[in-house]
Amino acid sequence: MTSPALEVRADPTADTTTDLAPPDFAALDAAYVSPTYLRTPLREVLLTTDRGLYWLRGPTGIGKTLFVRGIIARRPGRSPGVLEGIDSTISSDIRAIGIHVQGALTPRALVAELKDAVTAEFGVAVAEGSGAEPTQADVLALLAAAREHVTTTGGKRLLVAIDGLERIGDGNTIAILPAAAELPPGVVLLLTSRPASDWPQGLFEATTAQVGGGIARDIGYEDAVYTDMLRGYFKNQIRPLMRSRAIAHLTHLLETKAAFERGGRDNRLTNDPVLRDALKDDWKKLTNKYPRYSGIQLPVVPLVDMLDQFDQLWVDLLDRADRRFDDLSAIIRALTAGTLQVEEVAGLPKGPELRARLGAS
Repeated sequence: MTSPALEVRADPTADTTTDLAPPDFAALDAAYVSPTYLRTPLREVLLTTDRGLYWLRGPTGIGKTLFVRGIIARRPGRSPGVLEGIDSTISSDIRAIGIHVQGALTPRALVAELKDAVTAEFGVAVAEGSGAEPTQADVLALLAAAREHVTTTGGKRLLVAIDGLERIGDGNTIAILPAAAELPPGVVLLLTSRPASDWPQGLFEATTAQVGGGIARDIGYEDAVYTDMLRGYFKNQIRPLMRSRAIAHLTHLLETKAAFERGGRDNRLTNDPVLRDALKDDWKKLTNKYPRYSGIQLPVVPLVDMLDQFDQLWVDLLDRADRRFDDLSAIIRALTAGTLQVEEVAGLPKGPELRARLGAS
């Protein structure tokens, strides 16, 4: 199935603030955190799909590029000279290739990038075409050839990712994308893009008509599963900072022999047994150092103000990051690195100014 070329005009309402510079993939890979809210639904599809198309659509900053990096990027493994996938929990029988669309691509440029991805993954060059402008048949032949390399290396399926499809910017290039029903056996095409409202005029509709069928998943900033992921990420990343503040406060109490209320309970610790048990262990080590307090259980009441502060930090993080995963994670990295203080988060700017502020720090 093909679609005619169309006039593509930039949408003046589209968010292009993150397109000013390409992502820093090296930094992204080094700080990779698996986005389970995106990964798990794809894994569920792969359990029942041998071939087909999966189209993930979400606003900027929600983690789509991070998601694709985990699938296609490689980094040194435990064995010398061996590269391994960053996120190995997609599916054990799949080999993956992919590209990140950084700007408008002609049909020839798209095919060239896909060929480069095949060469990088399998160490083989894909045969050149006829020299004419590539067609959808050329793309299908390329995917079929790549799938053959998968089977010769012991795999069963090939996952091909195209990240940032809304940037492709050319109806002629969209017209050579394969439809879901025409994909070769054992090939799954993963597309990621922003929502329809953030595409150049007419291009989303042309793409929908072109790829036809498959599974589309839309996710937004307000989705409960996305918010739960952000909250879980915040808790996991911020625990060391909470522990260090708790230890400093408790140490001060013991060193100064200040009076404090003993015992107590707090549902925030009850509901976070990882933090609770870590604090109990920290307290035991402190009482070994200050034996006059030996045998006293972890005093929870003196920690209530700290727990309140970090509850407020979560609220401030969501607000300052505009619920964007990339901005929220950048703030947390600055906090854990010590270049930003908890008390400063509420006063941070938003958007590009936030990223400039964090970059400067």
